[in-house]
Amino acid sequence: DGTKDAYAKTIEELKNAGHTIIHKNMMDTKKHVSSYYVVATAEASANLSRYDGIRYGNRANATNLKDTYLKTKSAGFGQEVQKRIMLGSFVLSSGYYDAYYKKAQQVRTLISKDFTDAYQKCDVILTPTAPSTAFAIGEKMDDPIAMYLNDVFTVPTSMAGLPGISIPAGLSANGLPLGLQLIGRAFDEETMFKAAGVLETAAGFSAVPAFVEG
Repeated sequence: DGTKDAYAKTIEELKNAGHTIIHKNMMDTKKHVSSYYVVATAEASANLSRYDGIRYGNRANATNLKDTYLKTKSAGFGQEVQKRIMLGSFVLSSGYYDAYYKKAQQVRTLISKDFTDAYQKCDVILTPTAPSTAFAIGEKMDDPIAMYLNDVFTVPTSMAGLPGISIPAGLSANGLPLGLQLIGRAFDEETMFKAAGVLETAAGFSAVPAFVEG
């Protein structure tokens, strides 16, 4: 869909501008996504548990305490939020905490180390923002796994606690936007923004959606 071509073109532009390119094989991205969704759902479950309609949340009309909980969480949370709360409650439950949440945190440590090692030789890391172009609203609702896998390049940034920025890199053959991601060192947003400015200028991206008035 053009993502690989845009990535290769940007690397060539960086080379021509005098930058040194170092290719680095990072940890298996499948581990990034799986560990991220364990940690993210666990945190969603823990942080949103307070929204029970008593002190926090949308207080619904109910006849008893259990009914209050059920109505509040049903009316106040959308389908995706409810799904994440349920998954998070599962991975944090007795008997599964060590098997899922603890393992995911261990993988998170390895991801962070992977980036630390990479930054011994480079200033920023360039990746695609997503493996494909943008999909339509609601297009992948029946296939949540495919939707989650679109985060494969961005979740490692969050897991490692690093600054990241997505830059427009052009359009696909179908006229859909393509993005590239720059990942900087921890607390080094300045270098990341400088590099992003160079790439954005080189891309010269000026396309706007058809429904946007000039």
